[in-house]
This record gives sequence, C-alpha cells and structure tokens, in this order.
Amino acid sequence: DVYKRQHLGKSDKFTSSLMKQVFNQASISLTKEQFIVLCHLESGPQPQTSLAMITERDKGSLTRLVQTLERKNYVIKKSSKNDNRVNFVEITQLGNSILQKTKPIVNQVFNDVEQQISPEELTIAISVLEKIQQNTLKIIEQKEINV
Repeated sequence: DVYKRQHLGKSDKFTSSLMKQVFNQASISLTKEQFIVLCHLESGPQPQTSLAMITERDKGSLTRLVQTLERKNYVIKKSSKNDNRVNFVEITQLGNSILQKTKPIVNQVFNDVEQQISPEELTIAISVLEKIQQNTLKIIEQKEINV
C-alpha cells in the first residue's frame, strides 16, 4: 500500500535535509543537487541535457542550477564544436577543489547514516533500489503509463 511505499520519499527528504545541515555547518556553499552535478562532471565535461536527467530537473531549472555554479566559478559552459545547440558543462579547478573538500564530509555522513545496517542489509537495499530504478526507467521509456 501507499503508506509502506512512502519510505523511499521520506528517506530522500531526510537525506537532503541532513546534507543541507552538514554543508551549512561546514561552510560549504553547495546544495545536494550542485554536489551531484560536480560529482558527475569530475569524469569530464557532460552535455547539459544529461545533467538534467541526473538531477531530475527540467531544462529551465537545470539552466539556473548551472548558472549558479558558473557564478561561483565551479563550472564553465561551452558550446559543442559539432552542434551549437548542445552545451557542455565542465568543472573548473575551483569546482574540483570544493568537490574534493566536500566528498569526505559526504562520505562521513553516509557512514553515520549506515550505522547499525549490516553489509548484507546494505547490499540487499542497494539491489532493491536498483531494481526499482530499472523498472521505473522501463515505464518512462514506454511513455504510456497504465493506471
């Protein structure tokens, strides 16, 4: 029933709230979404559209997020050489610096959150969440939801 399934949403909400509190205490001027974007950019420049999907934001909302990161000099935006309609976002040296400062803090938060959860329980939880994600993506790709 719906009551049992609301735990996923609550867990995400509680985690977001905790991350905000921890970032504020550490004087880190990032949101959870900005941190996620910087993490994804660590491997190299990414098309802005793929960042929208990762952060679950629409085009306009992601544009504002990227502009905020640009104002902080954490990212730069470049047009694709092949297609001017495609923008790539790249992490800057300052962005990488704040990311490296933030990662250990985030890791500690998750270590604290995972206390009293056995490795087996954690493995099962991750497996279940991956299946939920796969099922959700299949439904999204079908573009027609049977209600």
